[in-house]
Amino acid sequence: MRITNNIKKVLFLFLLLIPFSGFSQQILTGLVRDNVGPMIGTTVYAQNENNRILVGVVTNPNGEYYMTIPAGVKDISIVFSFVGYKTQTVKYKGQKVINVVLEEEAQTLGEVSVTHKMIEKSDMGVPVKDLGVARQKIDMEEMAELQATSIEDALQGRLGNVDIIASSGDPGSKMAIRIRGTSSLNASNEPLIVIDGIPYDTEIDSDFDFATANEDDFGALVNISPSDIESIEVLKDAAATAIWGSKGANGVLIITTKRGSKGKTRFSISQKIDFKVEPKPISMLNGRQYVTMIHDAMWNRMLDVGFHWSEMERLTKYPEINFDPDYKYFNEYNQNTDWVDEIKKNALTSETNFSMSGGGDKALYRFSVGYLHEGGTTIGTGFNRLSTRLNVDYNFSTKLRVSAGFAFTQGQREDSWKDSAGKVKVRGEAMTKMPNMSPYLLDENGERTSEYFVPVETSNYTPFQGTWSNWTFNPIAMAKESMNNTTSRDIRVTFNLQYRIIADLIFNSDIGFDIGAKNTKKFLPQIATGVNSSSNYFNMSDDLKSDNLSMNINNKLVYNKMFNESHRMILTVMSQIKESSTASYSSEVSGVGSESLSDPTTGGKIVSMGSGSSRNRTVGFVFNAHYNYKDRYMLTAGYRYEGNSRMGKDRRWGGFPSASVAWRVSEENFLKPYSAWLSDAKFRYSWGKTGNSPSGSYPYIGKFTSNGDYIGSAAVSPSTIQLNNLKWEIVTQNNFGVDLAFLNHNLEVTFDLYDKVSDDLLQKDAKISSTTGFGTVSYFNSGKIRNYGWEFRIDYRNIIKTEDFNLGVNFNVSRNRNEVKELPSNMTYEKYTFGNSNYAQNVVEGDPLGSFYGYKCLGVYQNEAQTIARDANNNPIMDMAGNPVYMTVNNVRMRPGDAIYEDVNHDGVIDKYDIVYLGNSMPILTGGFGINIGYKNFKVRTFFQGRVGQSAINKTRINTENMYGADNQSTAVLRRWRHEGDNTEIPRALWGRGYNYLGSDRFVDNATFLRMKQLTLSYSLKKPILQKLGLQRAEVYLTGYDLWTITKYKGQNPEVGLEGNSIYQLAVDNADTPRPIRMALGITVDF
Repeated sequence: MRITNNIKKVLFLFLLLIPFSGFSQQILTGLVRDNVGPMIGTTVYAQNENNRILVGVVTNPNGEYYMTIPAGVKDISIVFSFVGYKTQTVKYKGQKVINVVLEEEAQTLGEVSVTHKMIEKSDMGVPVKDLGVARQKIDMEEMAELQATSIEDALQGRLGNVDIIASSGDPGSKMAIRIRGTSSLNASNEPLIVIDGIPYDTEIDSDFDFATANEDDFGALVNISPSDIESIEVLKDAAATAIWGSKGANGVLIITTKRGSKGKTRFSISQKIDFKVEPKPISMLNGRQYVTMIHDAMWNRMLDVGFHWSEMERLTKYPEINFDPDYKYFNEYNQNTDWVDEIKKNALTSETNFSMSGGGDKALYRFSVGYLHEGGTTIGTGFNRLSTRLNVDYNFSTKLRVSAGFAFTQGQREDSWKDSAGKVKVRGEAMTKMPNMSPYLLDENGERTSEYFVPVETSNYTPFQGTWSNWTFNPIAMAKESMNNTTSRDIRVTFNLQYRIIADLIFNSDIGFDIGAKNTKKFLPQIATGVNSSSNYFNMSDDLKSDNLSMNINNKLVYNKMFNESHRMILTVMSQIKESSTASYSSEVSGVGSESLSDPTTGGKIVSMGSGSSRNRTVGFVFNAHYNYKDRYMLTAGYRYEGNSRMGKDRRWGGFPSASVAWRVSEENFLKPYSAWLSDAKFRYSWGKTGNSPSGSYPYIGKFTSNGDYIGSAAVSPSTIQLNNLKWEIVTQNNFGVDLAFLNHNLEVTFDLYDKVSDDLLQKDAKISSTTGFGTVSYFNSGKIRNYGWEFRIDYRNIIKTEDFNLGVNFNVSRNRNEVKELPSNMTYEKYTFGNSNYAQNVVEGDPLGSFYGYKCLGVYQNEAQTIARDANNNPIMDMAGNPVYMTVNNVRMRPGDAIYEDVNHDGVIDKYDIVYLGNSMPILTGGFGINIGYKNFKVRTFFQGRVGQSAINKTRINTENMYGADNQSTAVLRRWRHEGDNTEIPRALWGRGYNYLGSDRFVDNATFLRMKQLTLSYSLKKPILQKLGLQRAEVYLTGYDLWTITKYKGQNPEVGLEGNSIYQLAVDNADTPRPIRMALGITVDF
């Protein structure tokens, strides 16, 4: 009975609580449908006033939903969302049933109406339109039809004073990028690359010291697919780049990748086929012409030195250049081989890209995958890239937003073997290989066999033509059998968190991880060299590996407050941490059986082994304040305080201030009457300092080395000096600019004047007095360089715009001048070694970098009378006995047919005192222009790139017009001097003697050019057809790349880059693979 009474009490209390529970929670039901019927899977959720989701459900197969509304929460809204339909929001006021009908979002490309444009902001939280700095942005959608395979290729000529040079046309080759000139002698001159707010390392650490590695194989932008890029922005002055610290001293390229957008899932597929063909090559001698030239050179030598037995023997010593039917390889040396034609080919490139994107009110996503196979026009070259990227954005509430990104790229670059000094390359070998030689052994019928013809050097036989240490290179064997392949794998993971603490205060955090691995395998088979088995280069194999990991953490607070509708203050505090580590390994083995046996444990002779590791850290703090008065007057001031592990302990931290002002004069009352055509007018000025740090890990640390024993004990001695006072290389910039916009921003004009001075230049391996006990120091601060110039850009998007036709143009031109303000105190001011092909470099205060000097070539001596030396009054110079004095070069008398060099001091001797200024390797002007035409569904887009005023040393002509040794020469030497009266500028052939190809203006060419970079014709399907097919866009295009070039340059390619990375930089043409002419056919479909 007692138990029964207790049960009754519990039941009574439970029944009493039931009504109260109705007050704490409410059950909401309803039906969701469209104009067809119930909708299954519709997301229904309740959110509070901060848009934070409280509870959510999805509709069942009947379109119904049941949801419990939390108690005690005010201002609740019920949200109904389905991909591809307009989201509906209903205010919750205690209803028990809410039914909705969703409307479809029928959006197609070109039909979306933008009602609200997000204000674009800088990394400091300041609206871009209010900044007073030099920056330029390119929307990659404008270049979508161009379908470039690399970012550098897409940007060439399009950014003002951003000089991008591709010296080689081989797939995967790195391009050099310079923003506003060369500002450092030994620190990096490459700009910083930032992808989605996280720096992307492309620089090679100086600790990476593989003896056989090539910088082109590492750290290029070719691993980033242009199809994933939303926009690219360049920051040029110090006020703009200050946020990125020392890495941004040479400018910053900010790359933003594509992200998802609200709406139903959209798919995009593009396919491109690209056909490559090389332009006409330099014409070379055939077999008969080559043998005649060689005999001519040997006879001329005998005429100079006398008919000695050793000289006469040379004519008959080599059966390769004589008629001897009994010679074993007589047939192999009586051919006409076009070696360049043998190692080049037409090539195909295919690229496929797929992406899907979409999202709702809370989550946005975009996934992409692409594959590129690029064939090279040189046999054995190519590039493959597999890339994938996933970007996800999620809004937890109006206060909290989180983004994440993942990217994986694998690139494989194929190339043939080349030595680390760059002396031996397939192209160079093919151009100079004797053309009367067969690439393959011949059978009894004179037909080629499959066996390469490579004469092997023995104790009794030395091949007639040996390029390096008497190697007998076979270029075809090098192209087909040697290997220089690099595989790189890059993984990037990024996270971003943005939290609005209060209405005017936002916290933002970026975290990024980059994991990279690169593996290079090189193999040089004996069948390509002809060396004997005792040589280190007999079946030589190299294995080079490097692994790197970098972490970036950026945290910032942005306070953005408007006062009295006229004053806006933006305060930003930011901290940055970057840590990177690298591990490397290299081995070189000779005498192995194949390219796969490069590991020292597999046998063979170990030539070299090495390994290394490095670790660096950078910490920075940024303080920035921006003030805006009525969108008319803007003032920004900032300060960066940075510490770098590469600097000595006494100078590890550096402070770098910056400031900018801007006046939007178009907001002044006196210009308001002109607002109908004057959309914007802004004057701006910026000033700032940035720092450059040395390369390597802890270069300031003094090192010790083992030094045998001392009095029976082990001894050590210092090998490098401790550099506690090593300073930052300081770059100070001033920039004045004008931004004008007319006709509702249809016409935009930008002009900038800048002055950039680099002080306390970092000198690498600088020489110091031996009294210190050391010969050099790893780094030394000394010297000053100035870069100054101007930039002009105009964009007229719609000169003509009708319903069916539109015409737009863009144009940019830049001028950069370089000047040495102070010479480094430890530097040798003149660099010159007398000899054929050598040029002098003389660094003078007030002169630009890149200047080079040599001799003035005045033609060819026609007879002996012309070889008599003359004084300043053009009178013959006589010796003490009254005999004429003849012109000499390095104690060698000049003869008829030799080159005439100007005798500047009229002493009858051509030496270093006759050297004059010949030119400069820096271009005077760079730029480009484009024309865009649209007619109904057709578009024609073209872009031209150009450079003006660069002088280049044409080393290809030096190598193919000297007639000094056994190398083949170009057909230009058919015009060589043979007899008195020959009207020619090309001297006589002279075997192993004389100075007929001293570094002179004869081989200096004007590398000015104008090139049609791209020409695209595209057609888009009409909207009615797209709707029938269920597509959003379908476009087919035909694009031509590098179709023609206007130039007076005498080499293969006037696009000549700088050689070396020091104060002695010259533009030298080394006969690399020329840029091919390409035709691409592609299609893009969105649905």
